[in-house]
Amino acid sequence: MWTIKNRYIVLIGALLAQVTIAGLYAWSIFGTALQMERGWSADQILWPYALAQFIFALSTLWSGRLVDKKGPRSALLIGSVLYGSGIALSYFATAPWMLYITYGILAGAGVGFVYVCPLATLIKWFPRKRGMITGLSVGVFGGGSIIFQRVISTLLVTNDVAGTFLRLGIISFVLIFLGALLTNNPVDYVKSAAIKNNNDFTTGEMMKTPAFKLVWVMFLLAVIPGLLVLGAAKNIGLEVAGLESVAATGIISILAISNAGSRLVSGTLSDRYGTLNVLQGIFIITIVSLFSLSFLAQYPLFFYLGMIGVAVGYGGFLALFPTFTNQTFGSYRYASNYGVVYQAYGIAALSGIFIKSMAGSFTNTFMISAVAACIALGLSVVLKRASAPVLDNNLGVEKA
Repeated sequence: MWTIKNRYIVLIGALLAQVTIAGLYAWSIFGTALQMERGWSADQILWPYALAQFIFALSTLWSGRLVDKKGPRSALLIGSVLYGSGIALSYFATAPWMLYITYGILAGAGVGFVYVCPLATLIKWFPRKRGMITGLSVGVFGGGSIIFQRVISTLLVTNDVAGTFLRLGIISFVLIFLGALLTNNPVDYVKSAAIKNNNDFTTGEMMKTPAFKLVWVMFLLAVIPGLLVLGAAKNIGLEVAGLESVAATGIISILAISNAGSRLVSGTLSDRYGTLNVLQGIFIITIVSLFSLSFLAQYPLFFYLGMIGVAVGYGGFLALFPTFTNQTFGSYRYASNYGVVYQAYGIAALSGIFIKSMAGSFTNTFMISAVAACIALGLSVVLKRASAPVLDNNLGVEKA
């Protein structure tokens, strides 16, 4: 296949693939439609989303290695088949367990193969703007749900849920496949890819460091509330705030904008002020927002501010943790390294559903998540001390 040498064409190709898998965050549109059309319970419609997020994270273990060894195009082509076919095959799902396989496992794996490519590739094309380009990449992923909310809603007007799955699957396959054809590593990077600098860590080396262990636990605790809020936004609006259906649906767009905007802004801020400094600020926003949802959700202003704050925190975490992984452990095995770090995200996706089931309500879940975020904020102080020598010596970005 041909090699693209213009980094802006690669940027377009990578982001085209990235925005397509953002349809995953518009799941609550499918979920409420399935409840109305087939009478499935709230718990039944949450599991396909949670399982897809878990498989998404798990598959990055293989996709990250593939990107490191073969480049992004191979991973994107595999992702186009898995994601497109997973959604399209959901056309045949007549019971929840069937949707767990098609949407949860197949489509979730497709997201994992696509997601790591823009992150790992664009950093190589834009090495001096790692925070900004990471924020842009994950921002597109978060904000793309606005586009697909409208696409899915429009398709549901003239089709049932099954027909919408089929059409969305075909559209997704075509877009990701096209993005794959426009994406590859820089030529000079390929020539020097085998060179490991003194400050680069292999995945095995990374996992032995105290910084890795702290990052992994922090990531786990950080993203639980955001995953739950984005996956069940409409249900939360109906149950917690007592909103009408139309207003509850509108929350999805508000959260998508907040999520995407936070990714863009926090990534850019990390280039200027340091990743851990910005990360700690994001934790504070998340904690305040969760307590607001726990105790003041009966007031519309505090409910919306709380939901927006959780989405802002979630978007910030998704921009800052990959940036920090690259800064701390190097670019040599970045895709593989972040694939291991990202397993915390998959565990968090399932943890949120389990916490909700045990807590019995979204309000109790928010309180538990707030306590977890406080613990993670404390760990960030320890992490800053553990990682400072590496960052001070290599990048001059973070200061103890």
